Amino acid sequence: MKKIFLFLIMSISMLLTPISLAQNSTKQSGLMLDISRRFYSVETIKQFIDDIAQANGTFLHLHFADHENYALESTFLNQRAENAIVQNGIYINPKTNKPFLTYEQIDQIIRYAQEKQIELIPEVDSPAHIKGILTLLRLEKGEDYVNQIALNQDELNLDSPESLAMMKTLVDEVCYIFGYSAQHFHIGGDEFNYASNFIRYVNALNQHINQKGLITRMWNDGLLQQNIDELDKNIEITYWSFDGDAQEKNDIVERRATRVSLPALLDKGFKALNYNSYYLYFIPKDNGNIATDAKFALNDLKQNWQLLRWDGNYETQPIQQAENLIGAAFSIWGEHAGKLSDDVIHQATSPLIQAAIIQTNAKTTSSN
Repeated sequence: MKKIFLFLIMSISMLLTPISLAQNSTKQSGLMLDISRRFYSVETIKQFIDDIAQANGTFLHLHFADHENYALESTFLNQRAENAIVQNGIYINPKTNKPFLTYEQIDQIIRYAQEKQIELIPEVDSPAHIKGILTLLRLEKGEDYVNQIALNQDELNLDSPESLAMMKTLVDEVCYIFGYSAQHFHIGGDEFNYASNFIRYVNALNQHINQKGLITRMWNDGLLQQNIDELDKNIEITYWSFDGDAQEKNDIVERRATRVSLPALLDKGFKALNYNSYYLYFIPKDNGNIATDAKFALNDLKQNWQLLRWDGNYETQPIQQAENLIGAAFSIWGEHAGKLSDDVIHQATSPLIQAAIIQTNAKTTSSN
């Protein structure tokens, strides 16, 4: 009870002290950190915040939910600190054997980010990358409930009103946890089996988030030429790939023929951020040489990437409405990190994060 009361007091203080973003950056810039598939300690997350601040970046985008795990304490999902096993300061759900950040730990990160003038942007991905949430729902609410909201036990069923209701409840909880440390909320929207009512679902979540005074962000995968005009114009797009990095030629051709390019989005008045998956993604691998991989990526980024370069390493459609391209982010994904330590990953990626932020604010000379 004391922990809950302490958290309520700390959260109220967050509401009364909205974050002030760094004023010396011309664009929004920062890091997307996957802490679902590769969990990081509070101290390591603070080190990443330091990297962002030192390069005059503005935000840390935290990817909390994926198939492997939901990495936040949750009253709604009954993933609680008081029921956890604690190992070296890491709280682990004994039912899933997965780590998560507690309310108190999130508050530590919030306070540290505020000191450094860095915005925290939570992401709860859907309709895909949802197995971690479904696992906790199955334990808390039972198989029948999960069957109402899940499609093939892999994605949300967007035809089910219970799916939207569940996501709104989870969004409410995460918004409450982060208070005014966040000005944006990322709803995911990548790598899913396309549904005709996807845009309706996104708009409903967006309007729910807007009522809390936050701006919605989402991935670009589900934005098709046939439906883009139905999407709420105030949603900001984190654009990572035109074709979803497909490997098969037919998939590449089809996706590029049906999806909306970044220049087309900007021309339609949408604001977007460049998350270019070729230059701005790093996936640590425990079966390789991370230092060598990071050095190559750093040289490639410095020599070949700038803010207007959006489509992998292709030379493609130029950006005309550059004022709507409001920033960029470097991303660290964790699916292959294995047993690599926090320190090893941080040391390898720190120069990459800072270089990406500096390049984001550098004068652009090309629009490829």
